[in-house]
Amino acid sequence: MNPRHHRHPANQYRLDHRTSGQRLADSVTSIFGSWRFIIIQTGIVSAWIAVNVAAVLHRWDPYPFILLNLLFSTQAAYAAPLILLSQNRQADTDRVKAEHDYQVNQLALQYLIAWHRDAHGDTCDCVRRAEPVVRGILTTLARDL
Repeated sequence: MNPRHHRHPANQYRLDHRTSGQRLADSVTSIFGSWRFIIIQTGIVSAWIAVNVAAVLHRWDPYPFILLNLLFSTQAAYAAPLILLSQNRQADTDRVKAEHDYQVNQLALQYLIAWHRDAHGDTCDCVRRAEPVVRGILTTLARDL
């Protein structure tokens, strides 16, 4: 069975219709947001500082490590917009998921009402009494969203 059939429709659309820039943003943010990246970066920074402090003659970036700060600034200048792009795309996906879930819930409610009518018959008064309450709750929820 193809695992793509098990994805939420919002995720399916999000993954299938990405541009190359969006794929790059997703890849970069998945790397920046990982413990592996933090550990590797911490190791590199520690080694950079240790080598520059220990090397008496060939310090390429002596204290206060201006080159290291420049590298961090450059990294942040590229990372921040990519992270924001990926977060905006995730927010769009969340909106699509919420709309899809709302539609599924509406359909489930209609099935429950139909099932109740089948079980209790058309003369059952509880469905007629409950429908306005349920519709009122749904209207309030929709308005609050």
